[in-house]
Amino acid sequence: MGTWGTSLYSGDYAADLRSTIGAIMRLPNDGDELLKILVDIESDAAEDSDDEDHTIFWLVTADIFLKKGVFCPQLTETALKIIDSGQDLAMMESLGMDERDLKKRAAVLSDLRTRLTTPPEYPVKERKVMKKPLPYLMEVGDCYIFPTAEGESWNPYVGTIEEMAKRTDWKQDGWGIM
Repeated sequence: MGTWGTSLYSGDYAADLRSTIGAIMRLPNDGDELLKILVDIESDAAEDSDDEDHTIFWLVTADIFLKKGVFCPQLTETALKIIDSGQDLAMMESLGMDERDLKKRAAVLSDLRTRLTTPPEYPVKERKVMKKPLPYLMEVGDCYIFPTAEGESWNPYVGTIEEMAKRTDWKQDGWGIM
């Protein structure tokens, strides 16, 4: 993956996690249930303290829950434990962060600790949750086919198959079905 700065969100995993949490925040569940869903999705990072993304998982999640006004005591307790133990700074140092950046990261963690232990002075805007389930896009028995190259599907975000073939070595040689 990669880290490119000292903030909580200065890394590929943190950016991906942010979007995952954003999607989960739309569910009409309480903080404990939302955390359980997130831990199930990101179990490697959440449960393995030796994983390089472990501290990032807990700190980013705590920060976003705090900003969204979602109360989850287990999350707050875990994030505070990580900050107070120096676990995040030790992981960043083992990943090659230099002394100057470690001091900046420590300041970021100190700010997060203060926000986690101080009630907000402003009213937190109520988060928008889904009022009803999203409609199904497919019916039982529907079948979709798509072009493949060596068993891999093409990326529709690139554009048409022709555009993708111009930018990569992707050449259609079969079909997939779902």
